[in-house]
Amino acid sequence: MGVLRWTKWPRTRDAGLAAARRSARVTVVACAGFYAARYGLGDRTVAIYALFGAVAAGGLSSVPGTPRQRARTLLVVLPLAMALVTLGTWLAVYGWAAALGMLVVGFLVTYSGVGGPKMVGLANGLQLFYILPCFPPYAPSTLGLRLAGLAAGVLLMAAAEVWLWPAPCPGRYEDRLARAARVAADALHGLAADPPRRSDPALWLEASQGLRMSQVPPDERPVSASARDRALSEGAGHMRHLLAQTRQLAESLERGAALPGPAAKELLMASAAACEDVARALSGRAPPPTRSWCRAAVRAFESYRVRPREAGTYSATMVRDGAIALDITHTADLVVTAARIALGAPVPAGTASPEVHGAFWYAGRSTAELYYWRVRAHLTPRSVCFQNAVRTAVALSAVRLVVGELSLAHGFWALLTTLTVMRTSAADTRTALRPALRGTLAGAVVAALILHLAVDAPVVYAVMLPPCMFLAFASGSVLGPGWGQAFFTLTVAAAFSQVARSGPELAAARVLDVLAGAFIGSFVGLLAWPHGGTGELRRACARVLDQGTRAVTDVTDTITEGVRATDALPGARLAQQIAEASYAEFAIERHVRRREGAASDTDFQVIMLVGNRVITMGQILLDNCPPGALSAWPLSAAHLRDAAHRLRLSTLEFSHDLRSGQGRPAPVDGPTDDAPADSTVIRDVCAASAGRDPDPLLYYAVDAAIWLASLQRAIGAARTPRAATGTTTSPWSEGSS
Repeated sequence: MGVLRWTKWPRTRDAGLAAARRSARVTVVACAGFYAARYGLGDRTVAIYALFGAVAAGGLSSVPGTPRQRARTLLVVLPLAMALVTLGTWLAVYGWAAALGMLVVGFLVTYSGVGGPKMVGLANGLQLFYILPCFPPYAPSTLGLRLAGLAAGVLLMAAAEVWLWPAPCPGRYEDRLARAARVAADALHGLAADPPRRSDPALWLEASQGLRMSQVPPDERPVSASARDRALSEGAGHMRHLLAQTRQLAESLERGAALPGPAAKELLMASAAACEDVARALSGRAPPPTRSWCRAAVRAFESYRVRPREAGTYSATMVRDGAIALDITHTADLVVTAARIALGAPVPAGTASPEVHGAFWYAGRSTAELYYWRVRAHLTPRSVCFQNAVRTAVALSAVRLVVGELSLAHGFWALLTTLTVMRTSAADTRTALRPALRGTLAGAVVAALILHLAVDAPVVYAVMLPPCMFLAFASGSVLGPGWGQAFFTLTVAAAFSQVARSGPELAAARVLDVLAGAFIGSFVGLLAWPHGGTGELRRACARVLDQGTRAVTDVTDTITEGVRATDALPGARLAQQIAEASYAEFAIERHVRRREGAASDTDFQVIMLVGNRVITMGQILLDNCPPGALSAWPLSAAHLRDAAHRLRLSTLEFSHDLRSGQGRPAPVDGPTDDAPADSTVIRDVCAASAGRDPDPLLYYAVDAAIWLASLQRAIGAARTPRAATGTTTSPWSEGSS
């Protein structure tokens, strides 16, 4: 059949009803356009293109958004669809020209998916707009009729999205982030109370998990290249870190610790107020939040914690908890900035980095520029998006060339089959291949019987077309892909039998084309990146660790020795973006998901969080600590440098294992909560605070020490098999945003 990706069983009754509504909408529009052109106008060309125009725009495309947004998207891509039909019509004169065009179109259309879910959802339909006209007969004189039928099908489909059983509006990711912000605000208010009260930790974990992309329906995921989606995604990552740090602080207070003075409580109150503002703004009940709460509290706390005090009144635990509270406030400030960008509000000067891949670099940049940088970032063989585009283009081009050389009738079915069975790995391609072939064969047997018995009865085909088309789109999501293939075979038999007199040979041609497309698609998938996203994800995560630990040593050397910062931090950002795209592919591969819970698995989600934390805290230290700021305290500086370089050395073997696919466990246990560099630096700060007036910059040594210790623990957790470590309460075990 065509490129029907509706192969997942609906998880709920609502999902099944949504699939039925969508199938009914496509069926009504496609059949209405087909019958009006075939029997009203008496034009077969317009009828076929009206039918497949509606199928491509509604059945093979899955555009996210509200009904009006989906309709608007279809109207925007209509000129592109007409251009593809025109190109396919003119290139059909020679088989090699059509195959070359298929290579270019296949790559560009598939690769355009890096821009976001809209292009991913439209890719299959756009492929069909080129595939359908690039086969004989070479009839440029019918181009006008083809475009008229195409326009009619797409326009009717756009109207149906709004007025004919419109799908319910999808949820908003802003609401998820707002809900997490409310949970964080309540938790922080409780910790700042006297005595502290702790809200239900299950709510914190639920709010954090609710922000993970794997827990969000595809229509809601903020994964496009726009500033809004970038800000929502980054804000969610910061919010998850804020919740994890809040939990860590709550556990410390439960053990009897106390916050270091009223200034620390002001930090928590300011963070809570900022989270409340974010929640109201993202819910549409207030203007964009401001950063004044956090900035004022940070200045007050930094002034307070360096005041002279008697020895023993400011313990190491209080220093640590104060640093955690400060980290929470810094993170809340980042969430506020992300929320302002997502809401289209300007950010203060100096907040956004002028350099690409710097902090909030996308703020204020045009959508076209952001899409350009997304396309440029993935234009590398390391990107799974690039790999999939190459695989798809080569497979489609090869099928078009073979079909042309063998002069197969209805050869476009072979290309549609290739798109249907092609997956990101050879294993998933093999999984999709079996039901496709079984369903096609079963449908062909039934179609051949009907064509033999009703060869001269077009009314039979006119009656069977609507129910077969409805079942072709609906049964795939309810009963399985094999059923969808079977009913689609009956659908194309019913449609083409009304255009030209057909016999059982039509069903045989269908089977032959499907076999050709399936074989070539599987063969290309076996040769080009057969392991899908798994191997590339390992290499991408190894680059995250390599670039991330390089950035850690770079930042540490800068603030302790005055060494000029290099481009390691932007490099870590780019590696993180490539790894996130690879993880997205990894997560949808069924054979990988079955293995993901195995004891020997690497926790890739933890590595994603490590990369995010390196970038976030590294930028904060560079922004607040001038080069060489900590060199006046050689003991603290030496321990920080030592910890940073040990962190990098300890990841070298892990990175090698990731690249090679080996899964050796960590040779030693990760550091405890009182990591050597952590405790030593805190003792140094406590000594400097005992009756003296130390430089405020010294306390950034505490922040850096806690940062390094948490990274070391996280990398150890990622490397150690989860079955061996058991369930952990570390914030790093909560998954990736």
